Amino acid sequence: MKIQLLILSAFIACFANAQLSDQEIYDAKGGRIYNDTSYIYWLPFMPGERFLLVQAANSHMSHRNELSLDFKMKKGSKVCAARDGIVTEVKKDSDKGGLKDEYLSEGNHIFIRHNDGSMAQYWHLDKDGACVNVGDNVKKGQLIGLSGNTGYTAFPHLHFQVKNKEGKQILTRFLTRRGIIYLRPAKWYKCLHERQ
Repeated sequence: MKIQLLILSAFIACFANAQLSDQEIYDAKGGRIYNDTSYIYWLPFMPGERFLLVQAANSHMSHRNELSLDFKMKKGSKVCAARDGIVTEVKKDSDKGGLKDEYLSEGNHIFIRHNDGSMAQYWHLDKDGACVNVGDNVKKGQLIGLSGNTGYTAFPHLHFQVKNKEGKQILTRFLTRRGIIYLRPAKWYKCLHERQ
């Protein structure tokens, strides 16, 4: 299991660069940013469920210079929208996954555009694991898919990231039992919200 975590950490593909310094990310994760007006997301899974965050923003393994999150999830775990929006892209036909370059384009995913132009991306979903279609309006907390192990990945997990309207990755704050925070790796997070 430890070897799989190390492999995942070392090899998950990165598609965008972070726009914040190491110090800014460190301050955000440490709770030293005040007067933050960024959107407060819900954790992207079912109420009462808890999952281990194996990588967070700018983790020193495969998320270096990325502002994305990896939740370790068993294949078939329910994935929920972290924010209201419109589904703009769905890929659900792949059953391929592993640590080969040929799998980079095989990751099943769902993209949801928000009212401010930002877009949440949910990656590595199971084959036929999308529960929504392009054009669907979704509410935060709504079931949108099932986690999997497709694309460039070492084991089943959900890769979550948000990009602003310019396509740059942004940090995301979440409602947790510890309050409104930026998530930290190697910690378990439990979803508190009620489905809408």
